[in-house]
Amino acid sequence: MKATTSGALCDLPSVGRWDFGGFAYATEPLVLPGVGEPDGPAGDGPAADYAGSCRHLAALGQRGLLIPEVAPCESPEELFWFRWLTGHQVCFIVWRLIAQLVDDLAEGRRPAAEALPLISRYVDGYSAMLLYTGSCPPDLYNTLIRPSMRRRHRAFSGAWAPDYWPIRDLFRRRRLPGAADADAGELRESISLLHLVHDGVAARLVANGRSLLREAAVRGPGHRPAGLIYDAYFTTLRAPVTRHEVVAQLLRRLVAIAQDVAANDLYAADDTVRPAELRTAEVIKCENGLVDILHGVAQQASDLPSQVLPAPRPGTTEE
Repeated sequence: MKATTSGALCDLPSVGRWDFGGFAYATEPLVLPGVGEPDGPAGDGPAADYAGSCRHLAALGQRGLLIPEVAPCESPEELFWFRWLTGHQVCFIVWRLIAQLVDDLAEGRRPAAEALPLISRYVDGYSAMLLYTGSCPPDLYNTLIRPSMRRRHRAFSGAWAPDYWPIRDLFRRRRLPGAADADAGELRESISLLHLVHDGVAARLVANGRSLLREAAVRGPGHRPAGLIYDAYFTTLRAPVTRHEVVAQLLRRLVAIAQDVAANDLYAADDTVRPAELRTAEVIKCENGLVDILHGVAQQASDLPSQVLPAPRPGTTEE
């Protein structure tokens, strides 16, 4: 792996081996610009490199893959810690990409007819990552993941995520500036799916329905300290980063996640209990097409034309 001047690890993954973190199911630090700060110039990353990673993702998404590229993980703690950290890091990048499109829309740099489908695809990617990070068995979540957050702060909350703040209104279904007269039906469906997945994952993992924030007998920190605590927990650093570095870090994580799912499946074989929200047809479709959705996110972030026919959007009906 190679560090750039920003400190980001940006070598694009190679086909046929695990390149992320130095060994299978390891984690890596993520480097992003500060919230609201622009990416650096596009850099020297050739589109051909991006295309190779996207083709790799497409191949991993094919049903019936006979030989996973990595061995199944023998340690549930290691596997689901990898998923928790790496899946959240993908969310941070996706949120940043959504925020840039929302800004483009508000400032008139993109028409709504162009921006809204792009935002919808990224929202679907966020839904897929919620399923991925939420695949941890509930008992392991409550003995490994939840205590690790509480040790950082008793009131630790996902609402502290710095990259989420600029797009909260979007997920609260408020109208986007610049899209008043546009057909936003596809985006509304994507956000509805997101809420369904979020509620289902919460019901699956948090038996009493009470978050750390609700259980805490102490107040949360201020806005800036909360963001610093959240970034530190998810090993996310802030530094000037080029667009190429952002996309390369995303592709590294998406390929590793696809390799994991190919080797281990999304859920453990004996983990069969699902709340009602996760048993709906649209959520099951998202679950079954998870790697295909990630492939679509990778293609879009790489500004590449479709290399293979994209899977139908989660929750839609095939013709």
